[in-house]
Amino acid sequence: MIIYLDMDDVVADWYGAAQEFLQLKYNERQERIPEEDWQRLKAHSRFYRHLPLKAGARQLVAACERLVSQRRADEVRFLTALPRNDDMPWAVNDKVYWARDHFPTIPVFIGPYSSDKWRHCQPGDILIDDRTDNCEQWIKAGGLAHVYRSWPECQTWLEKVFQ
Repeated sequence: MIIYLDMDDVVADWYGAAQEFLQLKYNERQERIPEEDWQRLKAHSRFYRHLPLKAGARQLVAACERLVSQRRADEVRFLTALPRNDDMPWAVNDKVYWARDHFPTIPVFIGPYSSDKWRHCQPGDILIDDRTDNCEQWIKAGGLAHVYRSWPECQTWLEKVFQ
């Protein structure tokens, strides 16, 4: 069993960095920012390179690596996607650089798009992702999935799965 961790808004604080960059505060978390805001954001072509860590990211990764060391899982991988419309040419490189900076032992796999993540699923594999639709597709493909909102919530889910 492989544990796949999404990067943006699971271990990297994409949404918080986007709000800061755009100088906007959304009322509630959205799965996609409005198109006009995306156009402004993509003008910063190296946006993905210096995203801050998401709260709880180190604890999440450590818990997953512990499951591997206990032989309860085979591997931990990041599973991320190209930005919408594939219109930020540095995104893939910068995501890999970011992962190497923060979690150098975890390989990065690219969807390539968010809607393709389920294609990486083998029965029993786990996906932890902030997007509900990705998790739903993963489950349909035979895996287990958790919609990530916070580390404590995910920790409870992981404990139930691995008890």
